[in-house]
Formats: sequence, C-alpha cells, structure tokens
Amino acid sequence: MTASRGVRRRSYTLLTPDNHYPSRLAAFGDAQVVKLVTPRLAPARIGEYLVSLAAGAGTVRPVEPGFETFLYGRAGAAVATIDGQRLSLAAGAFAYLPATATYELSAGDDPARLLVLKRRYEPTPGAPAPGLLSGHRDDEPFAATPVPGFRRRELLPVDDPAFDFNMSLLAFDPGVGLAAVEIHDEEHGLYNAAGGGVYLLEDERHEVREGDFIYMAPYCPQSFVATGDRTAEYLLYKDVWRDGF
Repeated sequence: MTASRGVRRRSYTLLTPDNHYPSRLAAFGDAQVVKLVTPRLAPARIGEYLVSLAAGAGTVRPVEPGFETFLYGRAGAAVATIDGQRLSLAAGAFAYLPATATYELSAGDDPARLLVLKRRYEPTPGAPAPGLLSGHRDDEPFAATPVPGFRRRELLPVDDPAFDFNMSLLAFDPGVGLAAVEIHDEEHGLYNAAGGGVYLLEDERHEVREGDFIYMAPYCPQSFVATGDRTAEYLLYKDVWRDGF
C-alpha cells in the first residue's frame, strides 16, 4: 500500500499534493479543480479550491453572484474580470469579491494557478457589506509579532466587522513557532505556500510541506513550529466577528 501523509481526524484534515484528486466545476469547464475543502466535510462552511488554468483558457461562463469570494494568485498570470473590471492575478496578487459580484477568470499565454475561496456572506447589523478589494502581498511589509521570527501580513481588514473572515499570510523563521497551543471558535483553512514544519493538531504532530492544506474545525487544538533551513509561510483563512448562530 502506498504511504500517505494525508489524514482525516475528528476535527481536522491534512491534504497533501499526493492526495489531490483532480475534479471539475461547471463554470471552470475543463480546468483542473482540486477541492481542498467544501461543506461536505462537516462542519466546514467554506469551499476552497486550487484551480489550474491551461494557457489561453478560463471560465466557460461567468461565475454568478451569491457567494463572497477570495482569489489568490499562485503561479502564472490569471486575469479576473469582476463586474467588467479586469484585475491581474499574478503570483501574490489577491482580490476580495462581494457576494453581489459576477466574475470570470482567464489565463494568458502561460498556464495559471490560483486559490479560490468562497462562503456565504453573513451580514452584521449596522455594517454595510464590503465591496471589491484587491492588492498584492508585497504592497505592505510583513508586520512583526511579539514572537521574534514570526511575522504576519493581513490581506483583508481585521478591524472592520463588515468582513466576516480574514485572510492572513504567516511567516516563520526556521525553528520559530506559535507561542501556545490554541483552542478557539474559528474554523481555519490553511494552505502551506512555502517551507515546512510540524503542526500539532488535536494530540498528533504532522509534518507539513509546501502545497499541503489543512482544514481545522472550530475548537481544534493547534500549534506550529517551522523546521528546515528556509522560512515557512502559509495562507490562513479564519471566520471572524461572528459566532456561528
């Protein structure tokens, strides 16, 4: 039997590139879609996909409104056309699309790969829904944290209750990790973008490498330390400002 680092446990799932099963979604035509997590994995309330577009290819029809969406370029130079506005999604570029937006994706002369996250927007009283927001990971420097060697870059506003989720880039120098074992209400979708380390999930430790994805349900005990000789970095989704009712 082929060995696998991928695991499914009560409150988390670790999915590695070796576990990827190419699938498709109607709006993306023949594009390869790896469904990293969907609500079929209870209690997940998000869909997160790794979408690979062939050169010159793209969506076969506009993706209709109904879900807020976050797009993050991983490779190549995809273009998102959002309600008629064109945005580049080269590696490191990102965009938040409100639930009212219609969008299309296309690749240029080279293949493109991007992460697509969607969820149903949860409004909050007195706060109008956020609009389109876009940028690049290099628009602002990573900010220091109280833990030396641990830095983070927030891609969405963290102090605005109109947003019901955060997208954060977390970077750890070799040997550096989280300061505690965290147990909290937020669910997480974690895509390991560079380097690697060891993740504590529930009461097990797992090796994590570039390209791995972890879904963590609310209240999953979790902690991390970077290993190897290069900076580890991951893109982290978590729901915020809401309590699940």
